[in-house]
Amino acid sequence: MSGYWKGYREHYRDITKLSLPIMVAQLGTIVTGYADTMMVGHYSTPALASASFVSNVFNLVIMLSLGFSYGITPLVGALFSQGEKHKAGAMLRTATFANAIYGAVVLGAMVVFYCCLPLMGQPDELLPLIREYFILILVSMVPVVFTHVMRQFADATGHTALGMWIFTIGNVANIIGNYILIYGHFGAPEMGLTGAGWATLGARALMCVAYLAVILISKRYRPYCEGFSAARTTVEQLRAVTAKSLPISMQMGMETGIFTFAGIVVGWLGTNSMAAYQILVMLGCLGFMIYYAFGAGMAIKIAHYKGLDDNQGVRRATHAGYVLTLICTAVACLVFVVFGPDIIALFTRDEAVIAIAVSLLWPLVLYQLGDATQVTFANALRGIGFVKPMMNCAFAAYVVIGVPLLYVLGLPQHLGLLGIYLAFFVALLAAGLLFWHYFRKATR
Repeated sequence: MSGYWKGYREHYRDITKLSLPIMVAQLGTIVTGYADTMMVGHYSTPALASASFVSNVFNLVIMLSLGFSYGITPLVGALFSQGEKHKAGAMLRTATFANAIYGAVVLGAMVVFYCCLPLMGQPDELLPLIREYFILILVSMVPVVFTHVMRQFADATGHTALGMWIFTIGNVANIIGNYILIYGHFGAPEMGLTGAGWATLGARALMCVAYLAVILISKRYRPYCEGFSAARTTVEQLRAVTAKSLPISMQMGMETGIFTFAGIVVGWLGTNSMAAYQILVMLGCLGFMIYYAFGAGMAIKIAHYKGLDDNQGVRRATHAGYVLTLICTAVACLVFVVFGPDIIALFTRDEAVIAIAVSLLWPLVLYQLGDATQVTFANALRGIGFVKPMMNCAFAAYVVIGVPLLYVLGLPQHLGLLGIYLAFFVALLAAGLLFWHYFRKATR
């Protein structure tokens, strides 16, 4: 045991140091999401159901954008470990252009989706609420795209604490905005769900401006800014960044897509099921966001080892990251089992919605194991830059296996939300095992 600890102590320490600020920022995002859902849920069940639909649709957009920005980690992380700060700044310039182009394409697709809302089979009485909230969240995605780029750049240079502070400030602003605008406090009009949309837009714009200000003003980033200003972006450079970024985006998009598809299917089950599903999604985020922080910290450390051609360091960092992720998963599951009913009751007073959500706590616990496995090895592949197989793995796990299984178990087999969560477990575990296979292959 002492020999094991001697070999892995440094990895546990470094990954934890990188991950804790990310975890604090993620927890802040969870608290904001919880507050958002609670405030909207207590305002009305139709508002909660409408928020569920729009949130699940835009979770896909957020993950596509976030995944594309993740291509920055192996590129900037390797340059950082080699001391090439000017080159890292030039890489940031290229990545900013690439992410802006990709973001414009994705948001353009969402405009088309908005025009097709009446065809989505959602309850007619919810469409007016859905439309107003949808537009505000769509506009708020513009600052999100650039925030993702700057955050991944800062994280790749080991400055994960910056995201912790900026996201904390943004999340507090979002909660305050919700309180004022949803219920009409301090002389503001009572706007309900639309008020929550304005609060989200304002908070996301604030975080983007804060990141930009720190990077431009801080001495820490001066060499990177010099490299950014002196560089010239070419088509070849954009292609190189896209080659790293697009497979990660597609992998995360397909993963999130199964949840988005589930959100649409749940809409066919009725308003109460939609509201319960939104609460379960928020609970699931408690586990996901916590152990994803360790996956992200692990990916940064792996990228640094990869820049130094240290394969043993890569393998040991991955092992340590997986152990830490499983510990976080166990803690999250314990919270679900012990405190789940009490947490669910915070979101809504509707007894029917509470009963549905409470009945699905154990299926929610089950799929955490599959999620933790796929998070770890997806981030390991991202850290070493071996990203091409990720699209094929995600397609097989989520599209070929997950989507049909979700539909069959949820509707023809009449299992409803239970069938949907069983499908999540199978799809996520399949993805995790495939990512693990390719990681082993790449690091032999």
